[in-house]
Amino acid sequence: MNLTYQKRVREENLKRAIRFIHRQGTTNRSTLAKVLNLSLSTITTLIAELKDKGLIQEEGLGESIGGRKPAMLHFNKEWGWVIGVKIGVRRLHLGLANLNGELKAKKIAPLISTNPLQVVHQIVEGISDLLRDYSTHRIIGMGVCCPGVIDPEEGEIIRAVNLGWKDVPLRKMLASHFPWPVFVDNSLDTGALGEKWFGVGKDVQDLVYINVGNGVGGNGVGAGIISNGELVEGYRHGAGEFGHTSIDFNGPPCPCGNRGCVELYASAKAVVQKARAYIEKGGKTSILELMSGDSEGLTCEVIDQAARLGDTFALNLWQETGAVLGRAIANLVNLLDPEVVVIGGGLSLAHPIFLETIASVVWETTASLHRRKVEVRKAFFGRDSGLVGAAALTVERIFA
Repeated sequence: MNLTYQKRVREENLKRAIRFIHRQGTTNRSTLAKVLNLSLSTITTLIAELKDKGLIQEEGLGESIGGRKPAMLHFNKEWGWVIGVKIGVRRLHLGLANLNGELKAKKIAPLISTNPLQVVHQIVEGISDLLRDYSTHRIIGMGVCCPGVIDPEEGEIIRAVNLGWKDVPLRKMLASHFPWPVFVDNSLDTGALGEKWFGVGKDVQDLVYINVGNGVGGNGVGAGIISNGELVEGYRHGAGEFGHTSIDFNGPPCPCGNRGCVELYASAKAVVQKARAYIEKGGKTSILELMSGDSEGLTCEVIDQAARLGDTFALNLWQETGAVLGRAIANLVNLLDPEVVVIGGGLSLAHPIFLETIASVVWETTASLHRRKVEVRKAFFGRDSGLVGAAALTVERIFA
């Protein structure tokens, strides 16, 4: 047999083994042999190599199913660390995580400029600062996410409207500054990966991750889709532009060119606009008191604070927004039939009535077509889903 072919097969089997052990966390040789359809002797050889590399550790015994108790194999989550970068419209998020997506350090800073060269410079400087206290740790790669349509193979930003970017070779720009591999993908896709690998989606194979962010000026509303355990990116890498699906063809114009897009009704910006309009009309609410009489700097955090203090208008606003978003998500449920819908982004931290309303409306709208109730879950990582997802993207690419 050709030695080159043998080497290729061995390397592929090594990747399959470490990928399975990483996703399971703990397993044994017999289970691994069955799942990978390999002989026990082949598995023993692979395990010996992975142990020598330090990627897995052997510790403890599992339950016997007849015969000796099996030795348990554990993935070494501290074997290496990865860098996560999330580029927002207003902020830059940087993080260090182990191979299970556990953040070791995090830094958030205002985005100094949206000029690609200056963004790259800020990332390079920020990572240098972040690594200052962790210089002895093994960094195996870096994942970067940002809003927009992205070619993940090339790491090129095809178009990011909110950043004003078009055809930006971000991966190449960053790779010239670092000794490790750099991977780039959409914030929505990485958010879905983070929740699937390390968050509330670990137990399912089909999920839709909904990011509810900062409206037309920010990450807005979008979806990351996991089907049969794998990310769905679409033919042109544009799958998940959920925020720019129309729910009112006669509605207001959206910067994307459509009318009545979801993002115009169910983003943070939309919530703030509705609250401000109500206040300007003289509506009764404690929001203005919390703002010391000036609604100019109104944010969703203030509206949320009012809701938690029992303000009727604020509670109704969250309920109304949740109902609109729930009806829109129901369309995705009918189309994709996921087991779980995960709500992430800034608004996932809003008053519980927001998530509760989404869940009830999704079920009411889809019950006639689905016998099993789709579960709506709050993202485990909240605002950090994209950042942790960028780390997950790195691990997935390296072990792919």
